[in-house]
Amino acid sequence: MLSYRHGFHAGNHADVLKHMVLCLILRHLKAKGKPLSYIDTHSGAGAYSLQSAWSQQTSEYKNGVEKILNNRILMDAVPEYYRIIDTVNEGETSLKYYPGSPMFTAQILDESDNAHFMELHPTEYDNLKYNLHHYAYCHVHHRDAEEGLLALLPPAIRRGLIFIDPSYELENDYKNTVNMVKKAHLKFSQGIYAIWYPLLGKAGDRSYELVRNLTKLNIKRTIRAEFTVCAQDSIMGMHGSGMIICNAPYNLMDDLKKILPEITKSLALDETAKFKLEMLTADDC
Repeated sequence: MLSYRHGFHAGNHADVLKHMVLCLILRHLKAKGKPLSYIDTHSGAGAYSLQSAWSQQTSEYKNGVEKILNNRILMDAVPEYYRIIDTVNEGETSLKYYPGSPMFTAQILDESDNAHFMELHPTEYDNLKYNLHHYAYCHVHHRDAEEGLLALLPPAIRRGLIFIDPSYELENDYKNTVNMVKKAHLKFSQGIYAIWYPLLGKAGDRSYELVRNLTKLNIKRTIRAEFTVCAQDSIMGMHGSGMIICNAPYNLMDDLKKILPEITKSLALDETAKFKLEMLTADDC
């Protein structure tokens, strides 16, 4: 969707969840000491100014990353997340910039790895190229998510992560996301697939259908990690979000048990805030 710009939403409660989960998965992959492949299908600009007119218009980061900046439980559980935020802000105590998934990934990976980032919006693509130009192992593509992903699979390095983060502004995005994962898994069955999705008001929410259809793909060790910050119809737009992780790393569930309750408690806007964490498919499915 070429109208979508993540700068309006950078650092919000959804970013906190998706980027902490991203850091945890990459930690598991890097722990083995072997090279890995990474593909980001909807990369955005890679990093965002929280002082921009777009960000200041919505100030969503104030109910997101700003609330957990000094959270000791989360700092101990996901130190990579905080280290990278500190790096992009050059150690300043005030929060001026927020990294997107490409910047988190670029900071965690190294020269032994191979990372590909796709972005279709021309301005976001140009910004992404600029933000990643120091990282020789990061390759930026101006191309459609599904076309680019399937063209790059199977990767030369046969272990790694596919990170899928659509805007879901179009109704077909839900169906297309499931179909993309299905096709990709046929070409790269051993890959980890991490899919983000929004929780919206009752009239527009399609999360149940998305989770059900991803579960039906029957990919082993599929985890759902989901949380809300308030009641479904108490605010306009998104009241929570979730991640589906297919082929999840062993012990990732233990990591999620540490962070999800704390994220929910820290970012809650009312007493209805809650989380859901469950294994949807077994290891031998």
